[in-house]
Amino acid sequence: MNFETRYLPHKKAEPVKSLIKALRILNALGDCPGGLGITELSRILKSPKSTVHRLVATLETVGYVFFDVPTSKYVLGSRVAKLGEQLSKQFPLLTFGVKALEQLTRECKEASHLAIMEGTEVVYVSHEKVTEPIRVSFGMGHRAPVYCTAGGKVFLAGLSNTGILTRYKNKKKLEQRTPRTLTRLKDLLFEIATVRKVGIAYDNEEYAPGLCCIAVPVKKRSLRLAYP
Repeated sequence: MNFETRYLPHKKAEPVKSLIKALRILNALGDCPGGLGITELSRILKSPKSTVHRLVATLETVGYVFFDVPTSKYVLGSRVAKLGEQLSKQFPLLTFGVKALEQLTRECKEASHLAIMEGTEVVYVSHEKVTEPIRVSFGMGHRAPVYCTAGGKVFLAGLSNTGILTRYKNKKKLEQRTPRTLTRLKDLLFEIATVRKVGIAYDNEEYAPGLCCIAVPVKKRSLRLAYP
């Protein structure tokens, strides 16, 4: 596994604040299936209603937001679904991986996920829920630190130690999510060395109390996803 050329650090440009707010609106609507009104969005964004209304109106014009008349709420528009379809075309494993996730969950009776790495986070892009009474599942788009998740460790194993240290060059200590979280980089590097040897990574209640996960890399040409 080698992610060095694909995830090289790059110089960040000055962010466009209005664009960030628009994306936050989409995120907020995605988190609320029943939709949200201007007042609610204004509170979430901590921005004036007039500003939020202009952004929502623009998003509605291009199809990313839809006004549901019966509820007087704004919901995600059809263009968002189109992006999801386009994403599946760019990442073929999202299409072919669904049946594999279904089979894995059916046989193991545990939730299964597909994930990608972005910076120092692992992002879950597909999942299969379990039907057992006690279950844990991360929805699409959920983000978590790479250093304390099984899927994240699989990706780190694809980097050199130098590559890992570069990502955490300004970190003297990693955030402790649970009592089991590895917070020292030297301890993390030691575990990643083991992951490289065996090809399997574990999360033993390091991300959340009571949650244990296992992950392996799934490779398809230049595409690499974690399959936890």
